[in-house]
Amino acid sequence: MLSIGFYYLIDKTEESIRPRYMETVEESLNDTAHILSAVVEERLEKYPNEYLQLSSSLHSLFSPVFKNINNRSFEAKIYSLLKTNTDIQVYITNTKGIVIFDSEGYREKLDYSKFNDVYLTLQGKYGARSSKLVDTEGEGALFVASPIHYKNQIIGVLTVIKPKTGVLPFIEEAKRKFWRISLLVASAIAILFSLLAYLIFRPILRLSKYVSALRKKVKVPFPKIGIRELNELGKEVDLLVEEIEGKKYIESYVQTLTHEIKSPLSSILASVELLQSHPTESERLTKNIHEESKRIQKLIEQMLELTSLEGKKSISMEDQVLLYDLVNEVITSFQSELQWKSLQVVVVCGNKLWEVKGNRNYLFLAIENLVRNSIDFANEKDTITIEVKENSDLRLKLSVLDEGHSIPDYALNRVTEKFYSLPRPNNNRKSSGLGLSIVSQILELHGGKLEIQNRTPKGVEVSLFFQKT
Repeated sequence: MLSIGFYYLIDKTEESIRPRYMETVEESLNDTAHILSAVVEERLEKYPNEYLQLSSSLHSLFSPVFKNINNRSFEAKIYSLLKTNTDIQVYITNTKGIVIFDSEGYREKLDYSKFNDVYLTLQGKYGARSSKLVDTEGEGALFVASPIHYKNQIIGVLTVIKPKTGVLPFIEEAKRKFWRISLLVASAIAILFSLLAYLIFRPILRLSKYVSALRKKVKVPFPKIGIRELNELGKEVDLLVEEIEGKKYIESYVQTLTHEIKSPLSSILASVELLQSHPTESERLTKNIHEESKRIQKLIEQMLELTSLEGKKSISMEDQVLLYDLVNEVITSFQSELQWKSLQVVVVCGNKLWEVKGNRNYLFLAIENLVRNSIDFANEKDTITIEVKENSDLRLKLSVLDEGHSIPDYALNRVTEKFYSLPRPNNNRKSSGLGLSIVSQILELHGGKLEIQNRTPKGVEVSLFFQKT
């Protein structure tokens, strides 16, 4: 609409150029006609007897002048146009409208009494017209007349003629300049409008992307928005989403925690009841109570860890972490479990000085969860390999590879879901189902990626991808 309106304005303004030029030319012709008629009047005042032979007097006065003009050549550079000859014409009529002098010669003795320039001027009015010349197909000319007075009487009409062909080049050049300037102004306006639109809509787009990320539950920091009102709106939306998500989050976790605790709690209650009626089974039942209690404790601890992670949009990432040292530190924390199952851990690192920028405590927790899973699913005397290498896209890849049980195909894409767990092979019990979910959250906060795949012929490979510093 803005473009159409601008074009309409420009088009209408361009259409007004021709009339304005013609008005300017007409004004100049009017002055010229009055000057020439004044010359005739001065001649009659000086030589009164010539009134009786007005035609001869006019020829003697103007013919030499126009002959001189027609033979004269010159070069006048008027702006960008070159003018080399004059094109002004003059004819004079008597009181009856009969032409008695014509600078071109062909109009003499013709009756022009019906033409407006002569007809109106003889009546004491302003006489002018726009008519064709000899060429009826051409542009025509402007005719502007002035009365010739003698003894307070109008004794004739002097008409000055300007062919439009002499004016049109100036009009066309003016139009070209006008369109050039208009296009330049339009381009400047378009650029300025685009810039303003960009500056205005960029914060809106940022806010839209941020809200979209919140809806998809992607952790992103609140963007910088230069417009104060939009900034306040974004923060209010952020708080609203947090409140809604927080309510849903609590409801979901309460329901899930209740469901997950129900099984071990039922086992504990059953063991307590059996312990009262079968004292001889105290050792087995006490062991069961202890294991189920540890299971509940582990579930609660992991839920607190995951809740803490999910509530963060960002974490402190100021640590420069040597992956080789961190892996060995994790392995040391599992020495008793490794010895109990006679497991061997092999660390393969392409460069012991490779490091990533992040949060050391959370990275330790992520690797710890991966090693724990491998230990749980490994068979006795298996080998767990931890490999650190540089990937083809220059990212660091930390992989934990075991020789235990493979993940069923139906579960391969679900193992990172909260509370989704597979039974352990040694006791057929399920874990909390939060370990890999915690790892996934930690990787997301570090801008990394988690990949899980089965090995051939058996075992699982879990890989963490980091940006190398």
